[in-house]
Amino acid sequence: MTSAISHRRLSDCSLEEAAEGFAAGFSGYVVPMNVTVPSLQLRIERDHVDLDESFVYFDGEKPAGILLIGRRGDLSRVGAIGMGPTIRGRGFGRSVMLSAIDAAKARGDRKLILEVINTNERARDLYLSLGFVITRKLVGFGRSRKLAAPDVVPAKESDLKTAAAMLAKFADAGLSWQTDPRSFESAGAPLKGFALDDKAAVLLDDLGKDIRLLGLAVDPAHRRQGFGRSLTDALAARYPGRRLFIIENVPEGLVDRFMRRIGWRKSSLTQSEMAIDLT
Repeated sequence: MTSAISHRRLSDCSLEEAAEGFAAGFSGYVVPMNVTVPSLQLRIERDHVDLDESFVYFDGEKPAGILLIGRRGDLSRVGAIGMGPTIRGRGFGRSVMLSAIDAAKARGDRKLILEVINTNERARDLYLSLGFVITRKLVGFGRSRKLAAPDVVPAKESDLKTAAAMLAKFADAGLSWQTDPRSFESAGAPLKGFALDDKAAVLLDDLGKDIRLLGLAVDPAHRRQGFGRSLTDALAARYPGRRLFIIENVPEGLVDRFMRRIGWRKSSLTQSEMAIDLT
């Protein structure tokens, strides 16, 4: 550390500064993190990041870290916390987390949650020492790009708002923050929506090498009738040679059996959802 450490509210920073702080904060992370200004903007919108409760950290004039706080009613979430190499390993992360907990209490929040990759033992142990408890495991799934494309009609894109509304209508209870339909209330480009009749819907991002499914739901009255398989097969036919995947933010046990039936594998990476009661 060669310069004075300071921080500014996200509302007082440019997205370019925030993206640079995010990139610095997650450099050398256990999972590579690729952040751009557009991807950060999407994260802010989907995760309901509060610009006044989130901060960019600076080492001198250079962005060196990030804290993103999402808020939904009286529930808050640490959507990202990362300290760059110049300020890492000096207890700064603990100080930032303690301040975040105090701020959540001052707002009158009932609970603060976060997710941590289970191989990131250092971070997990820090959160445990601050009073967080593990509430459940979060898992992900993927369809190998090596699998042949199904011999079906490729999926056709549907109205994004319609697909998002279907996700909300068909949602299971107790979803994680990132899979909660509220994440897609203002869904817009570059996300895409797909629907099968009025029985199943998907929202996805196809900007990268692989296809990330952000939301997948089937009408509870029509589950186990092949609609979910038909829709995912149609997506695989639309994107031959590209891997379809869902990142590790799905509560374990929620869709495991369905994913096995359609030939998607559970990822080896897992996360723990953690929470601290503030009441």
